[in-house]
Amino acid sequence: MKQFLRKLVIIFGTLSIVLPILILTLWYKYIKEQEALYEGANISSKVCSPYLMTVSREQELMKISWKTTDSCSGFLLLGKTYSDFAGLPYKVLSAQGESPTTNHVVTLLKQDELQYTYVVIVSAGEWYGIKGNPFSYR
Repeated sequence: MKQFLRKLVIIFGTLSIVLPILILTLWYKYIKEQEALYEGANISSKVCSPYLMTVSREQELMKISWKTTDSCSGFLLLGKTYSDFAGLPYKVLSAQGESPTTNHVVTLLKQDELQYTYVVIVSAGEWYGIKGNPFSYR
């Protein structure tokens, strides 16, 4: 009987030491994986953030251009009023279509420029404007 109790104490003692170490190791690996996924998501949005946005006007055209650090798909959403963006705003693709690029140029005809007032840049599925809201290009 003493032998059985001794073996039982050794088994439970070993398990009480090994099991928490195993759980902590797996938890640590899980947390590191989640951190890597989170950082990866942040990097992708940072490299697709538009910068160097310019608006230039030529005779019957207006060009809105911007750059991204990495190749990203991008387009403009246009609205007559600020509230148009709650519904279905007018979508204008760049010359490259929805193909990823680092230099984005969207050309608007004079009639579109006069008809629409507000704009949002959509890059890699995220809205960019003034604090993420539409802004006026006039």
